[in-house]
Amino acid sequence: MSLKAFKLDRLQIGLDDLKAGRIERRDFLKLAGALGLSVPLAGAGLGAGDALAQANEIVVSNFGGDAATFMADAWGAPFTRDSGTPVSIVGGAPLPGKIRAQVDERNVIWDVCDADGFIAIDLGRKGYLEPIDYSVVDKSMIREGWAWEHGIANYGFSFVIAYDAGKMGGRTPTGWADFYDVEKYPGKRTLWKYMMGAAEGALLADGVAPENLYPLDMDRAIAKMRTIKDHLIFWDSGSETQQMFLDGEIVMGCIYSTRSSVLERDTGGRVKWIWEGANYCPGAWVVPKGNPAGAKVQKFIASTLIPERQIVLLDKLGNSPSNPAASALLTAEQRRIDPGYPENLAKQVIRDELWYADHYDDALNKWIDAIAG
Repeated sequence: MSLKAFKLDRLQIGLDDLKAGRIERRDFLKLAGALGLSVPLAGAGLGAGDALAQANEIVVSNFGGDAATFMADAWGAPFTRDSGTPVSIVGGAPLPGKIRAQVDERNVIWDVCDADGFIAIDLGRKGYLEPIDYSVVDKSMIREGWAWEHGIANYGFSFVIAYDAGKMGGRTPTGWADFYDVEKYPGKRTLWKYMMGAAEGALLADGVAPENLYPLDMDRAIAKMRTIKDHLIFWDSGSETQQMFLDGEIVMGCIYSTRSSVLERDTGGRVKWIWEGANYCPGAWVVPKGNPAGAKVQKFIASTLIPERQIVLLDKLGNSPSNPAASALLTAEQRRIDPGYPENLAKQVIRDELWYADHYDDALNKWIDAIAG
């Protein structure tokens, strides 16, 4: 038997076990991943109306690593205690293309995905997402503007200016004008290659008032970025930003607020950050159309909006509670690191999710061409 035939045989055995109820869906997904094979749920007759769709389990897809562990702590285990329904948090990088492919192929294996707010708007209006059931999910618990027809904010985060205090000459940067001042603060900087936070920062540095930031003038943002392009390194993953600071490769960077608080801890306070000019953004729950667990997922989503549970994620990862009621429950240290705490948020700009839903692809292509050229 060839290796491929052996793998397919093992997958079929697992599929038979799944249909018969001898194994859980999460165990079948692990088996398929270990075999390096796609999961042919629809092609094997496991459509939305069969036993798989009725499985007593919620499968949550995020980007893996610590996020999977701590979302299980903050949201998975409490929901299971409340409902008796198991929750499996799996990595899988639920990018829009993957969600579209699963829906198009009728091969949906995730019940709910961790995405951006503007992705909820974009995929929802294109028919790839189930609507949020607001008879089950209480949208009044969420920051105004962060509940959409096909998604709801599960946490917040910011793109902040982090800096190496040991390389600032005793000074502290006060905003984007200082980020772009390579004479006052010499050394390499880092921006995200995918534009978010970076384009906003370029416009703020060029004198655009925060209240006039959207719609983003991408030509102006790119022109400003090019004035210091020789001093820039463009990061791809959040872990890269941490390593660049730890290696002393950069003096400043526009990075995730979640990474900046970890860097502060890991460097004994050498790396710090400021809230001034930061870009506050929502993560969001989205439900792929035809998700296997069906309507059960709505109760899970509702449970993640409880402020005490969101605070667990703030403690573990630095993710900001999307429920403003959490602010009154925070300790002084939690308030200090929470980008959504009112005193911190007052210094920031909230990202315009509708603008991103309408323009992100075109804006990103412009940005990528500019940094590559």
